[in-house]
Amino acid sequence: MSSGDCLFFSATVIVATVVWVYIGRKWKFSVLALAMYFPTVAAVLFADDMHSFVIQCLGFNKVTTSIQYSLLGAVAAVAIVSICAVLDLAAGWAKNEDSSASSIHDHNKSVWGFVRAAGEEIGWRCFLLPCLMSRYSPCSALFISGIVWGLFHVPVMLLLSVRLKPPRPWLTILVQFTSVALAAFPHGWLAIQSNYALWASTMMHFVWNKVNPIVLGSIYTQTPGWLAGPQWLINGEGFSGCVIMFPVAVLCCWALQ
Repeated sequence: MSSGDCLFFSATVIVATVVWVYIGRKWKFSVLALAMYFPTVAAVLFADDMHSFVIQCLGFNKVTTSIQYSLLGAVAAVAIVSICAVLDLAAGWAKNEDSSASSIHDHNKSVWGFVRAAGEEIGWRCFLLPCLMSRYSPCSALFISGIVWGLFHVPVMLLLSVRLKPPRPWLTILVQFTSVALAAFPHGWLAIQSNYALWASTMMHFVWNKVNPIVLGSIYTQTPGWLAGPQWLINGEGFSGCVIMFPVAVLCCWALQ
């Protein structure tokens, strides 16, 4: 695929997501989140050699590598959320929340949370990223994939901001976009190290979707976790996440040089 094809793939997913969110603007968040499968569906449609693509995604030729980097991805997700929590408390941005309410989104509560995370990762890290890597430097490829991944989240963030009217809605959308774009660097690094198999980046994505809401709340539903505070500020997908994820992104770029 040419670089234009890589970007056409990205645009197709984003446009489909915009249409989906517009059509389903009154749907529940769990239904809107079915858009997580769009990147994989598009990858299947765009793949030149489906057999080779499936073999690459499954990574069965390097099982040990997939397991090792999957464990690293899980640890990294927990570590980043934990460091965000320490930053939030140290800066006085958050306080302990005595709440039994669950902030984990319904679609992430079971094993299907892993399947949905894979729905994104197969498209972004198993298909788009190697396409970009074949034409750009590693840092440029990760940067472009991050911008695309961030834009993919904007439609639903716009809709939820209209629905929930959080404080500073535009800032909420901006920091969520930025944190996701930066998160593409560690997700992408894991994918590169594991030969673009789905497991490592999906595991990081899955564990993040579990741990971040429990500890820091949900920037999507504006629900507090163990810590309470403005979601645009304290969330792992908010300003706090941007602060912590930036040096992680720089480190990933440096490691790929």
